[in-house]
Amino acid sequence: MSTQARGLRLWIPRLVHAAAAAHLLVGAAAARSHWSGIVSEGLWNTVANDDEGRMMALWFMAAGLAFVGLGLLARRSVTTTGALPPELGWILLALGIPVSLLEPVSGGWSLIAIGLLAVVSSRRDRTASALSPSAGSRQESRPAPGNPAPR
Repeated sequence: MSTQARGLRLWIPRLVHAAAAAHLLVGAAAARSHWSGIVSEGLWNTVANDDEGRMMALWFMAAGLAFVGLGLLARRSVTTTGALPPELGWILLALGIPVSLLEPVSGGWSLIAIGLLAVVSSRRDRTASALSPSAGSRQESRPAPGNPAPR
């Protein structure tokens, strides 16, 4: 892992993965009877639009897997660039706020907390890179778009 990948930016992908794991575990436990019916019927075409329990089970697990992917992408960004993309925090907030408003006793609050941490971390990264003396020299050495690199 990069030496730049420290502190809060290192923990946020882990927190997203923890939220994903909790989502998958709660979804599997809460919808166990639905999943046993889905599996026993052979999987294919076993979630009908009129079966709210099975639809909830399916989308709960799909959302958990999406959070796993979001965490993997965040981790990749931190290890390759040393920073979190600012969009990560905004996506988590965009998911967590409506969930928490519509269902206050839910995991939406964890998404809000992780989202706020991600926004703060990405803003710190931007501020630190703007104030860093090496950031200016790196930008000056890059050629302008459309111009060839100096030899």
